[in-house]
Amino acid sequence: MTFLNKQLIQEEVYTGILVLNIHGVLVEVNNHFLDITGFEEKDLLDKEFDCFSINKILSKDDNSTFGNYRSLLTGKDGARFMVKICYFYQRKENIEQIILFIEEINDVDTTTESIIKQIFNHTKEAIIVTDNRGFIQTVNSNFSSITGYSEEEVIGKTPAILNSGKQDKSFYKQFWQEIIDEGCWQGEIWNKRKNGDIYPEWLNISSITDVHGQISNYICQFTDITNRKKSEEELHFHAYHDSLTSLPNRNLLFEKLRHLCVRHEESPIYFAVLFCDLDRFKVINDSLGHDVGDELLKSVATRFKAKLRDNDIIARSGGDEFIVIIEGKKALTNMDKICLQILSMFDEPFQTKYGEFKTSISLGVSKFPSDSTDITELISFADAAMLKVKETGGNHYSFFDLKEKMFIKKRLELENEIYQAIEKQQFEVWYQPQINIKTHEVYGVECLIRWNHPEQGIISPDLFIPIAEANGSIKKLGYFVLKTACHQLRQWRLSNLFTGVMAINVSLRQFERNDLLGQVKKILAEEMIPGNAIELEVTESLFSEGNNYHIPILSALRELGVTVAIDDFGTGYSSLQRLKNLPIDNLKIDKCFIDNIEHSPEDVAIVMSIILLSKTFKVDLIAEGIETQEQANKLRELGCYNQQGYLYSKPLNSHDFELWLMDFKGKQQSE
Repeated sequence: MTFLNKQLIQEEVYTGILVLNIHGVLVEVNNHFLDITGFEEKDLLDKEFDCFSINKILSKDDNSTFGNYRSLLTGKDGARFMVKICYFYQRKENIEQIILFIEEINDVDTTTESIIKQIFNHTKEAIIVTDNRGFIQTVNSNFSSITGYSEEEVIGKTPAILNSGKQDKSFYKQFWQEIIDEGCWQGEIWNKRKNGDIYPEWLNISSITDVHGQISNYICQFTDITNRKKSEEELHFHAYHDSLTSLPNRNLLFEKLRHLCVRHEESPIYFAVLFCDLDRFKVINDSLGHDVGDELLKSVATRFKAKLRDNDIIARSGGDEFIVIIEGKKALTNMDKICLQILSMFDEPFQTKYGEFKTSISLGVSKFPSDSTDITELISFADAAMLKVKETGGNHYSFFDLKEKMFIKKRLELENEIYQAIEKQQFEVWYQPQINIKTHEVYGVECLIRWNHPEQGIISPDLFIPIAEANGSIKKLGYFVLKTACHQLRQWRLSNLFTGVMAINVSLRQFERNDLLGQVKKILAEEMIPGNAIELEVTESLFSEGNNYHIPILSALRELGVTVAIDDFGTGYSSLQRLKNLPIDNLKIDKCFIDNIEHSPEDVAIVMSIILLSKTFKVDLIAEGIETQEQANKLRELGCYNQQGYLYSKPLNSHDFELWLMDFKGKQQSE
């Protein structure tokens, strides 16, 4: 990279031009220099300047910007002739270069000065040259473009006319001290244009010494970095604010909380963390669409900002969750009243461009420092208190009970251990058979993840799966299950023990950045199994309104032969209109409709409607969670033959499942 215009270097001028890096290595050369020396470009590039028998022009501690001298130049043929060498030294950020203009002494029609003038006026930076007292001698055209001052207006004045007032005396004292000690200074500074506008600039200033080593001039080079600063501010805002509501996000919330904790070390402070979650928001969001849900969230955020005090903190944690920080010892003693005031904020409907919407909110409260002085614990405690409110119907508040601290602590410990457990291979894949009771064959196997903790034993997925979903580790776990299950299926296919379909649960998080499609392709190729040997089970929430971006991924998976099943069917909000257009092959009737099917006409009616639905849309059907023979018989009577549950086998590790499968086949052959 050079600061000198490439076209200018190669113009047909009668001046040789060389560009060196700060180590004296040649990086650019023009045609005229090659003509006068007889060298070819390949002879010179990437070689030190000394190889041409010319003394180095700069020592490491020389800060000169302009200069000239005479020297003997040796051509390729050995001929030597006197030349005049003018040099131009420039530094920009971390790049330093030296440009040499070389002309034979007998050539009176030199153009070196005009070329230097072109560089001076066409460089992208503004340039000011002052005398040793700081009075401006000359400026280039970019100086006028940036500041609004013409050259005539600033000649004889000092650069102080640009001062914005944003830097104090101590700044300039340190500024000049560094120039005196180092000969240069660079950094960000705020200056003022002629019209009064204040703007940021990146400034390089260097002192120029004469032959006696005395400072003769100062040269200042600067660029307007307004756009860069604006971009940085926008990036910072997006990094610390929620894009939908413009409220602080979790990053900024934690930063503010850490600041409060630091203040507490100096003098005691008190604050409460309120974990707020909208009631029944999922119904609105899934049934009416994400656009409606987004508008409701923005209206809620606006009302929060209008009602809270200026020193209170309100952040959107994610989804329909908000976290409020109320500071002050007096506020903590009146927390019941404050919670009731927040609940009353939801008495009136919210106005959106899609109409009015009525909702309520559930609050959980933890207190600093009485409940904890750890930020993560405080938020988890408030979250736990909020969940208690949800369990009782919502639209109320609850304070964290210290008696529950051990349970929350265990949850946090599990969250911290999950990543380590993945690395230590503590997770296992277990298998549960899927049986067609009409043909008496094991046509499929569902794989299920289990955590074999070295101290706690087998940990229920109900405990660690929600945690893994929340912290993102579910993506690693999902890949582990997919890889392990496909590898196991290959072994069973090779031994002819099982050649049916392997059903594998996948999380919504695995669809992010199209990871899932690439992983499936890679694993199928590595394990050399066909796509139709696996079935991916997804939850019904994947197909809620606004989630259409998942459909092309599922369609691409089906093109590989992979089948797609909706797990826990009937518990979500999928409409029949959407269902008929979805890329699915199988429905799994949720256990909640099976538990009481022998005695509940309502459950029978629901199951019958799902069976009819599967026939209408020509998709397969399986009932899960079957535990009694009566349930199995009732499903058979209704026409549901594919079944899964503890009646046939609980989930087993691979070794025990193989024993079960061989026993099952043996019984079938003996009948």
